[in-house]
Amino acid sequence: MQLSIDTSLAGRLRQIVEGPQAVDDLRAYFEDGPPNTGYAGRWFEQIGTPADQEANRNRLTADDVVALSALSIRLPIAVSARLLGPDADEISELLTEIPAEADLWDVPRSELSPKSAAYRLFTKFRAMAWNGGEHGTSGVTASKLLARKRPRLIPIYDTQVSHLVDLGKGANWWISLQQALTDDLRSQLEHAHKAAELSPLITPLRTLDVILWMRARHTS
Repeated sequence: MQLSIDTSLAGRLRQIVEGPQAVDDLRAYFEDGPPNTGYAGRWFEQIGTPADQEANRNRLTADDVVALSALSIRLPIAVSARLLGPDADEISELLTEIPAEADLWDVPRSELSPKSAAYRLFTKFRAMAWNGGEHGTSGVTASKLLARKRPRLIPIYDTQVSHLVDLGKGANWWISLQQALTDDLRSQLEHAHKAAELSPLITPLRTLDVILWMRARHTS
């Protein structure tokens, strides 16, 4: 299967990331506050200790399932039970094949192809989560779950981001973003991350995701 790339994506992303609004949005999104205030998404990386996440990098845990709720995904118990029970070993086998320390822009394209472990696990999550979201959001659920396990490699792609970036028809998000993440764009993301004083747990991909999601909210 030939994956299509939106070669104009880099320019659109640069215009969004380089603006001063990006830093303000990051600060607002990750700002701590009293219970039931602010953006719940700020908890996504914080569910479970870093040590636990490292120890379970190749195993899906209850912490991972709970973390989805920070991004407005609540899996039915039947799906959660399968993820953590009968399907756990298969999921772990696939996770073991997916690079855990590599960034999206550094991996060979074969790691993102339909035959790759990452794509196969995404497909599995999407099929299992068909009733884990509303209005056909199984792909969003799969995206967020895989991003939780491989935050440096797999970008989140939800409805808001999709509408904002307006990816070319038939273009693949993973490889289009891989090509768009040039040295210049990564430098801008690093600057925004530092300026917003974010935790080291927040990866460049997550930084970009939040900038795009917040911008989409402003423009909707």
